[in-house]
Amino acid sequence: MKKAAYYARVSTSLQEEQGTIESQKVELQKQILTDGNVMVKEYIDDGWSGGRLDRPALDELRRDLKENIFDVVYFHDSDRIARDVAYQNIIINELLKHGKEIIIKGKNYIHNPENKFTLTVLGAVNELEKAKISERMTRGKREKARRGAIVSSAKPFGYRHILKTEDKHGYLEISEPEAEIVRLIFETYGTTTVSLNGIIRLLETKGIKTPQGKTHWYRNTIRYILMNPSYYGDHYFSRTEKIEPINGQEERADRKYVKTKKTSTRLREKDQWIKISIPPIISKELFETVQEKLKRNKKLLRKGNGRYMLSGLVFCGCCNHIYSGITTPYKRYYRCNYRDKQYSHVADFGISKCLNQSIMAKDIEEELLRSLEEKILQPTIIKQYIEILNKKSLDDLQPLKDDLARLPKQIEDIAAKKSRILDLYAEGQVPKADYINKITEIDQQNIELLTKNQKLKEDILLIEQQKGIKLSLNEYISRIKKNYQGANQDQKTFILRTLIKNVVLYKNDTEYRIVITGRIPVKTAAQNEYCVGEFNSVALYHSTTPE
Repeated sequence: MKKAAYYARVSTSLQEEQGTIESQKVELQKQILTDGNVMVKEYIDDGWSGGRLDRPALDELRRDLKENIFDVVYFHDSDRIARDVAYQNIIINELLKHGKEIIIKGKNYIHNPENKFTLTVLGAVNELEKAKISERMTRGKREKARRGAIVSSAKPFGYRHILKTEDKHGYLEISEPEAEIVRLIFETYGTTTVSLNGIIRLLETKGIKTPQGKTHWYRNTIRYILMNPSYYGDHYFSRTEKIEPINGQEERADRKYVKTKKTSTRLREKDQWIKISIPPIISKELFETVQEKLKRNKKLLRKGNGRYMLSGLVFCGCCNHIYSGITTPYKRYYRCNYRDKQYSHVADFGISKCLNQSIMAKDIEEELLRSLEEKILQPTIIKQYIEILNKKSLDDLQPLKDDLARLPKQIEDIAAKKSRILDLYAEGQVPKADYINKITEIDQQNIELLTKNQKLKEDILLIEQQKGIKLSLNEYISRIKKNYQGANQDQKTFILRTLIKNVVLYKNDTEYRIVITGRIPVKTAAQNEYCVGEFNSVALYHSTTPE
């Protein structure tokens, strides 16, 4: 009898609603019981795209490979692992590297010599078929668009989409109530001195709802309407395309999980646009006047815009929103984004504003550089702020080792308890609802024990190697400090942004309280592995400059 786990995945909300994840789970549980194995853990990604490798349950499975949690893992089919053949091979190779047995569609991956060949070929065929279907659909839509048909369900605000019939292609017609709002936006912006924020206040005062039916408007919504050529009669198909991000955002370690593969949108080359004539809501002359004003205001906004050393690093201590750099003809400063709501919306709209005050950019940047020199680049001082070097001492080591020694028996007891529940369920002595509740409870206990196990190991390692870690920290800071001396402003900014994770800003009547959180990579002495010492430092800046 082997310890077994299984991985199940469905990719759409419709599949979630139809319960196809449950059918996978039942089938995999049956396979485990038939093989005479005991199920110790399940990994479920319900509603997650197979086009991406970073999925919560799959990531958990990959982390658990290093622990002796399971011996064999079951998959309903190869495309449940991933859609991409390269991704499938990554996961399978990791499983094999850690000595795990793999069962796909009820067949042992290793003992069936055709598996690897079949997996690769079928994966490539699936990818090719998917690409061919996508290409055929796109080509068909482009041909229909060239004949003047509206083939996309997306429609500009102010129009309604009339679906195709046997005698006529789909087309757009003006929805007069919405069209009046579009005209109001264009005419107000194009023929008066009212700004985008002024239009927001105007619409909210009149009680006009957004295209999504919400009560408050945003600048991006107004800007999108003002820049859409459809409103003067030139509607375009194939104007934009989806691409994978090119800014490295998906590779960030602190990213949040999303269920579908992240994409960005960009404009295609203009010769690829397909123009479809639709009824105009405004004149082309008014549209061009609006574009000129948008360009002029954008140029004025950027004129004299200084560089912000702490862009993306400063957060508000009151509302936790980010601070943005703001440039005026007289000063350059950082201001909480949430404060802007009081300027963008009507006074009685009910949106609370942040009361945290802004700060002169020069003041906070100088304070951060001073803290960098006086605290962060001083090993004897920075050690005081690093939690892992202060929270535990050698006196705590033996109790932690005793706790760790007791855990395997507790984990074994949990596995035995789960095995008994599985046997009772297989024999029909436990109803499905009770089985699910019991298994969920046991799995939660198991996860807590495994998490505790990992945490104890890390704490023991850090306590045992504090001396080596402190030496590594000294070496790292000495190297950074040497580079900092004689560096120009750009180089100092780079070093600061390398060390500082974020800055949280608080303000009362007399002083700013700046909490600096940073991360310093240090190397453990015995295993030559890197860990991160996270520090928190507080700087006070006494303000004499009024808001």
